[in-house]
Amino acid sequence: MALTRLYEETELTPELRRIYTDIRYSFDLPFVPSIFKACAGVPEYLKLMWNDLGPVARSREFQTAGLALEEFIRSLAVSDGWRFSDQQRVLAEQKFAPDDIEQFAAIVNIFARALPRMALFARLMQRGYSGGQRGRVSSGKQISALSRLVTLHVPNERDAGLRVWLIYNDIKKTTASAHVLSLLRAISPFPGYLASVWVEAKKVMREESFQLARERAAKRALGLITGLPVRDHRNSKQVTGEQWKDIEQNVDAFARLLPQFALLAAVWQRSFPRVRSALFAA
Repeated sequence: MALTRLYEETELTPELRRIYTDIRYSFDLPFVPSIFKACAGVPEYLKLMWNDLGPVARSREFQTAGLALEEFIRSLAVSDGWRFSDQQRVLAEQKFAPDDIEQFAAIVNIFARALPRMALFARLMQRGYSGGQRGRVSSGKQISALSRLVTLHVPNERDAGLRVWLIYNDIKKTTASAHVLSLLRAISPFPGYLASVWVEAKKVMREESFQLARERAAKRALGLITGLPVRDHRNSKQVTGEQWKDIEQNVDAFARLLPQFALLAAVWQRSFPRVRSALFAA
């Protein structure tokens, strides 16, 4: 199966590297989200999908829907009162300097903003292989300063050492996922901190109230894509039936996981109560 791993920019053709760059600029992110890196295993699909949905991602309507979902997810995290342990204290105990602690908070803020938008986009990708939908968007062009000024290195799973691999295996087993999302891979160079965050995340995920909130976030994402146009991607003759089977399995898995991890990112974000990063504030 071509979609069992994530493809980095160095492995791609110049055309696909340009798509990766356009993805970063369109979402104004300092990294390429995992869902696109997985889909790069079928280049023809990535090209036809992004050719259709790239303008939608840049539209004012999508940006408004993304902000609405982000705010909804944050409200769920606040109203139910979930928190991890005080992250400043946890990091200080692991001998991180105050400036480093602020950078961790900034990274979490980036993902708290990115994941709701990815949850929406995954739903649009699903529409592309289930007949498409009618809609209309107005063109939108943002400055995309963050994506142009900052690069966030998110290590590939293949770069993991033994301790991180063991944590990754537990993450995949717990979430029934073929991939570890960027939210957790971003902190994998620090296995001790990754382990503590994952222990906290599993504890929250087991709560019934969290599971209900995750479903509410998923339903809100589905509702917010109404009116955003998607063509029927299956009309393409460049993607085989077997490839479509892999694509559907891959995208469906991301669509299931992303609302949950968006909610976890909001909870994690709340666990840095004393850090205020003006540069990366969500």
